[in-house]
Amino acid sequence: MKNNIHKTAIVDESLVIGNNVVIGPYTVIHPNVKIGNNTIIESHCVLNSNTEIGNNNRIYDHVIIGSDPQDLSFDTSRKTFVQILDNNIIREYTSIHRSTKEEKPTKIFNKNMIMANSHIAHDCILGNNIIMTNLSVLGGHCIVEDDAVLGGNTMVHQHVRIGKLSMTAGGSRVTRDVIPYMLLGRNPVKHYCLNKVGIKRYGISSENYKILEKALKNLRKGEEINNIKPISEDLQYLISWFSVKSERGHHSFI
Repeated sequence: MKNNIHKTAIVDESLVIGNNVVIGPYTVIHPNVKIGNNTIIESHCVLNSNTEIGNNNRIYDHVIIGSDPQDLSFDTSRKTFVQILDNNIIREYTSIHRSTKEEKPTKIFNKNMIMANSHIAHDCILGNNIIMTNLSVLGGHCIVEDDAVLGGNTMVHQHVRIGKLSMTAGGSRVTRDVIPYMLLGRNPVKHYCLNKVGIKRYGISSENYKILEKALKNLRKGEEINNIKPISEDLQYLISWFSVKSERGHHSFI
């Protein structure tokens, strides 16, 4: 189908564009941008140079993608970029900054929901099926794994990992890693139970849920989890997660 680019949009001639793309009023597309098929970009958005957008994305009004890192040591002449894959929803006034490394972009994978006024800083990596609720902010170099949920106004320190299927309560100040499958909240924030609703929706069986409960019990006591039997796929994932060196350590338990 034919693309629909509003007459007031400012689009650099170097744009590489797919089919059935909509670019709304007063949106600005800088040089060397790529936009895939069936993507809709609403009004007053800015896509900075070297931004890559995949297929079937919906980017709402006043979103800014690919602007410079908020890093005083960054050389703005470096050719770094943002890469967004497919089927993502990015709501109003969100900002996503380009990476500091030429070989590695700030990257968002598939089927994520980034709600209004959120911020994703330089060098962050977001997996799949993530929800960042309104006003959630990520410092630089954060990793958010698949199916995680950040409650509204969650503030995440740089170099923090948010584990798979975890969830933070609204207003959480996250200064350390969030363990997969866990709920994090209270003030100051701590892990307090498994993310039961998220785990159920994901389809983890009751038997495997009980194994994760054993793991949580051991973690609370400061005991090993790799001696729990049987070792389910989810438990193996949790064990491997702890085997990766952490920049920040993880939050403690209630």
